[in-house]
Amino acid sequence: MAITPRSPGDYAPSTGARAIERLAAAAEPLDGARVLHVSSAGADGRVPELLGGVLPLAAGFGLEVEWRVLFGSPELRTATAALQAGLRGAESALDEAVWESLLESWERTGRGLYGYDLVVLHDAAIGLAAGIESGAVWHCHDDASRAEADALERLRPLAGRCRLVLVPDDSFAPPSIEAQAAPPGIDPLDARNIPLETRLPGRVVRPLGIDLERPFCLQVLELDRFDDPHPVIEAYRLASDQEPELQLVLAALLDSSDSGGWQAAKEIADYAAGAAAVRLVTSYEGLGNLELGALQLLARAVIESSLAEGFELAPCEALWKRTPVIGMSGGGLPLIVRDGVEGYLVADAEQAAARMVELVRDPGLAAELGRAGRERVRERFLVTGALERELRALAGTLQSA
Repeated sequence: MAITPRSPGDYAPSTGARAIERLAAAAEPLDGARVLHVSSAGADGRVPELLGGVLPLAAGFGLEVEWRVLFGSPELRTATAALQAGLRGAESALDEAVWESLLESWERTGRGLYGYDLVVLHDAAIGLAAGIESGAVWHCHDDASRAEADALERLRPLAGRCRLVLVPDDSFAPPSIEAQAAPPGIDPLDARNIPLETRLPGRVVRPLGIDLERPFCLQVLELDRFDDPHPVIEAYRLASDQEPELQLVLAALLDSSDSGGWQAAKEIADYAAGAAAVRLVTSYEGLGNLELGALQLLARAVIESSLAEGFELAPCEALWKRTPVIGMSGGGLPLIVRDGVEGYLVADAEQAAARMVELVRDPGLAAELGRAGRERVRERFLVTGALERELRALAGTLQSA
């Protein structure tokens, strides 16, 4: 993957000069080191988004960073996806023969990754540790604290071959695997997060079929087995009884080759049938990063709901745009959103509906929560902070080798 260096100074207006100075100090010990990052083909949106932000910034400091994507046969990609699901607590159901074939493929590929001081393996790319003799680092972006027993048994020897394991939070570490926390961050210069002229968000969103004369709440979907829009739709139905003008927008960026995602989109549309003010918008309707960013900006609230919530970037993106977040799941959300400060953490659809109604009826409250959210992200969850944390961890690993 091509990496175009981005000047650290470009981030100063968003982060402040001190953040750039701290980042420069963290980069200095890695001057001259060669670092390779490897992600798996078909990885969920978080990993490409994170790497697309941190690596150009790292290169802007003059660091030697590369990014490669691990491909394989359809069978191996299916097995890799199953392993990733097991890491998140679902049933992996990996046949032993398939696993052995996967390990052999990983080992051959890993042996070819030489000449680097460190090789950072993201999520399921950890398999390459089977062939890397030294310098492997595993960066696990999921909440693996409740990993399936079979998946954990297969992953533990691979993690043991790594010098360092990074996770978004200490509580996300797989059982009996020592890890270091490195929370992620959003890129304020990404097309999804850049400031928009006053009237541009409306012009961008209106073609998606959303009535901007009426308030709306938003859920951003990945459309995988862990997404859970059904409680959000139920919460909207309850809220709309009190606020008939309220709309619900479900937004999903889909790859044209992702047949499973398109099927999931159809199932959600069928489930929402009968609720006229529920609007599912996808890439098919023209949804892109710019449109998604505009939706996050204009929404009265962004709602998060997942069956296995990791450390998602969508809540951080919403808060950066001063939009409060209503969280209907645990995982990483309480690490981002403090109940009653940047939004609300709720237990069920009834509570979510009550908060939706509250924010629709009290725009001043929504603005207050949004202002706190913007500052929360500036302090903790921007790409500059994420890169600083990662560089300090990698430098410590090199120095102790």
